[in-house]
Amino acid sequence: MKLLSYLSIAILSSTLSWGQELQIVDSKLAINSAVGTSTSTVIKVKNTSNHIMIIGIEKVEENIRSSQVATFCLNNDCSETNIVEHHSIIKLFPGEIYSGFSTSLETGLVPGNSSVKFLIYNVANTSESIEAEITYSIKDKDKEGVLFSSDAVKLSDVFPNPVREQAIFKYAYLNPDKEAKIIIHNVLGSVIGEFSLSPYESRLIIPVDGYNPGVYFYTLYIDNKAVATKKMVVRK
Repeated sequence: MKLLSYLSIAILSSTLSWGQELQIVDSKLAINSAVGTSTSTVIKVKNTSNHIMIIGIEKVEENIRSSQVATFCLNNDCSETNIVEHHSIIKLFPGEIYSGFSTSLETGLVPGNSSVKFLIYNVANTSESIEAEITYSIKDKDKEGVLFSSDAVKLSDVFPNPVREQAIFKYAYLNPDKEAKIIIHNVLGSVIGEFSLSPYESRLIIPVDGYNPGVYFYTLYIDNKAVATKKMVVRK
């Protein structure tokens, strides 16, 4: 009986020591953000053991809303080619910190709380593992989401951003004698679309289903003069 107890304690101690051989360090895992935005954070992993590890990471649980999208990226670059489900080829030396894992959340349209949990592990011995849970507190967008305001037109930023189906702009036409329009360019400067603002409306909706995924720029023109430009990201 004593031998069995000693063995149980030894196994438990060994398990605890394995779990401590990987650490999450200097990572912001509690995120505050607003609806209609994209927020990201870096997961920094430290090898606290005395041996080299090949580490993997995978998403094991997510509690997000239907309008939200959570992604896991490599090299802190969440462009389409770097979004993955799991990864396991990072060599981590004793004492080394790896800062190339990052997560991104498109916050969607509804405020509330969300969370995504990741498992980081030693590929050669999956008992050497640690969990990283990122929690998100999403609030309504504040008034700072105004792209341009004058005595002629007040125009909001595009919403949501990144855009998947429709790009939405809210505006107030304060001087109907002025002509206002939005022109969308791609990164090469080519015009993708031109949309006039009606003095009798307060919202402009632009379908983007015909746009290729990527980065675009939208510019507000008043009387054919560019007054404000901002970036828009289209994703499928």
